[in-house]
Amino acid sequence: MTRRILRSLAVTAAATAALALGLAGCAAQPADSDGEAAASGEAIRMGTQPWLGYGQWYVAEDQGFFTDRGVDVALSSFNADADVNAALAANRLDMANVGAQAALQFIEQGLDVSIVLMLDSATEADAILSGPGVSEVTDLAGKKVAFERGATSEILLAEALDAAGMSFDDVEVVEASADKVAPMLLAGRVDAGVTYEPYVSEALGADAGVSALVTAGEFPGLITDVLVVRNEVLDERPDEVREVLGAWDDAVTFTADHTAEAREIIATGVGSDVADLETAFDGVHYYSLAENRELLTGTYLTETLPALITVSERIGLLEAPVDAKTAVRAEFLGE
Repeated sequence: MTRRILRSLAVTAAATAALALGLAGCAAQPADSDGEAAASGEAIRMGTQPWLGYGQWYVAEDQGFFTDRGVDVALSSFNADADVNAALAANRLDMANVGAQAALQFIEQGLDVSIVLMLDSATEADAILSGPGVSEVTDLAGKKVAFERGATSEILLAEALDAAGMSFDDVEVVEASADKVAPMLLAGRVDAGVTYEPYVSEALGADAGVSALVTAGEFPGLITDVLVVRNEVLDERPDEVREVLGAWDDAVTFTADHTAEAREIIATGVGSDVADLETAFDGVHYYSLAENRELLTGTYLTETLPALITVSERIGLLEAPVDAKTAVRAEFLGE
């Protein structure tokens, strides 16, 4: 069984074209649209989403850690994986928070980016939710299951089905972004769905008979997020990139020392109530720079990414193998 895989959606030609026409459906702040990499002295354009795993960027912004380190970072928040990935593909972002699976897809498709930082791993914060009448994975046979194609939602579902001796052929696939899954399930339009926090807590707290059928914790290491950066930015603005990563580390330290305050900041950033996310917070681990220095050139490189490549090929998210060693640049982590 593959053990370590990650979050996010492949960039399709249609999504990229939609982005070039104006990013319809995107809830981002404006980004430069000249299609050229930002020059030194301009803001580093970072794409993110309302997901707990990216929450340390909200802490860094709120606490002034970017300013303290002399780097200007413009955070742009997107509602769907497809939008942030397409923004990166269309050169409207310098860096983006995605899953390694998405990063590998970028590389396979010729986008010149590298993984520079492991952000988080999740256990309870990603889940397959089910409605009444579905208490085991095998109960999904013939049922409508909503999830986002190409995202870690698809990977979590694929692994859960595989463990139960099933495949996507055994369920009725309903394509939906993570933010749409819970409303569809609560409305009875689907029998189950795959999503992540804060949507998991919202669905479980609705008192509508929804339960967590499978969580990522049943597949240790399955859900892990990374920061990818354009190689031209890494080459032209290396000091700024180092300071961005330093600000992440400052935020991780602040969260460890001031957990309640940091969780309030993150909950506000993702648009939810901190009380509703307590279990989810407990199920997310944020990686420090020290941990990155150990793992990003260690087991993450030798075990996690190869496992990701294997499962992504199996379910058709990668058409060809990617050399894991070429996907990572760890020289910005410090010593």
